[in-house]
Amino acid sequence: MTELRLLHADAGLLVIDKPSGLLCQPGLGPALADSLLTRLLPDWPSARLVHRLDRDASGLMLVALDAELHRALSRLFAERRILKLYRADVAGAPQAA
Repeated sequence: MTELRLLHADAGLLVIDKPSGLLCQPGLGPALADSLLTRLLPDWPSARLVHRLDRDASGLMLVALDAELHRALSRLFAERRILKLYRADVAGAPQAA
């Protein structure tokens, strides 16, 4: 797992600290092939993303290792029953309009 911090692993779930600048899943073409998912698949071939973060965002990612848990967690995200917290680090102050 090059450059990924594994925070939790059990039989059904991984929690990964995704760095900024990394896609969650591969895009089209070789320039966009590197992603969180492609880095995980060699060690966890059943890995399925439960949700996504933008490439430039860093944060915790849930990755299901079996289809049943993937469906259950995806449903909870779709129903907005999982609380997501966002924090922005900014430099400076906005200018008055």
